[in-house]
Amino acid sequence: MKIYSPGVMYRGKPIQKCGLDEIDSVHRNPVIADLFHRMKFMERHGSGIKKILDETAKLPKNLEVLKPTFHSTHSSFFVPLKNLNYSSPSLSDLDTDKVVTKMILEFCVEPRSKREICDHLGFNNLTYFTRTYLNPLLKTGKLLRKIPDKPSSKNQKYFRS
Repeated sequence: MKIYSPGVMYRGKPIQKCGLDEIDSVHRNPVIADLFHRMKFMERHGSGIKKILDETAKLPKNLEVLKPTFHSTHSSFFVPLKNLNYSSPSLSDLDTDKVVTKMILEFCVEPRSKREICDHLGFNNLTYFTRTYLNPLLKTGKLLRKIPDKPSSKNQKYFRS
């Protein structure tokens, strides 16, 4: 399931460049937010991200690669939630590399930089990510370079074929 919200983050900074604990809740329309709160359609403001993280952390089959990832662009905010109850194959038998590869290919529908991909997946080590995931996808042709004649370009982006 993917939670999607049109519109930029209120303060304009992409969520992937923020610590999730430093995001303040600011309503775009405080009158509607107050009404929803009174009607019990809304618990309290600012609890969504924390609640998602807290609830998924409780799940016994929770693998790091399956944790929710938050992403925003200049025009939208979204968080894909993986089905942690899917039992065939069971998550304990799941090949993590296949899951990561699938997530990369899904994320790279639009051209993305190596840093964007790493941030989206929660990888800190670019060298490890490049050797383990990016290079094999490039070799098999599942991922392509936006600037193929300049593979080391600082403006390089990757997209799925």
